[in-house]
Amino acid sequence: MVHYYLQIKSAHVFLGLLVAALFCLSFATSSINPLKSIRTPVKYLSWTVDVSLLTAAMMLLTILPGVMYANGWLLVKLVALGGFVACRHAMTAERSPLLPRWAWLLAGGVLLAYAYSVARAHHPLGIFANFIA
Repeated sequence: MVHYYLQIKSAHVFLGLLVAALFCLSFATSSINPLKSIRTPVKYLSWTVDVSLLTAAMMLLTILPGVMYANGWLLVKLVALGGFVACRHAMTAERSPLLPRWAWLLAGGVLLAYAYSVARAHHPLGIFANFIA
């Protein structure tokens, strides 16, 4: 399975970028009335990409040694992604709870960017690890 590491990692990165693009498209279909007709296909496509991304992540988890994620960065990334999914759900709800849609878009974007930085740095603080000596 290690032979396929580069292909699986490439698919994982591509699907991560696709999740971000579909997040923005979900915002557009929820906010712009003429686009409401494609809201359901975008939702199902987004779920499909989420499952594919999670599958690629689980494949990477099984082929990589446990030492690579022993410092807890993977857990922090998963928590951030859970928050991202919650923001996407709140953003696409019929009546966006508590905050306007753009605020959920901003919060989800920040969480997604943080999860990306954690994955790149392999450190629980992500981009903030650079500021700690």
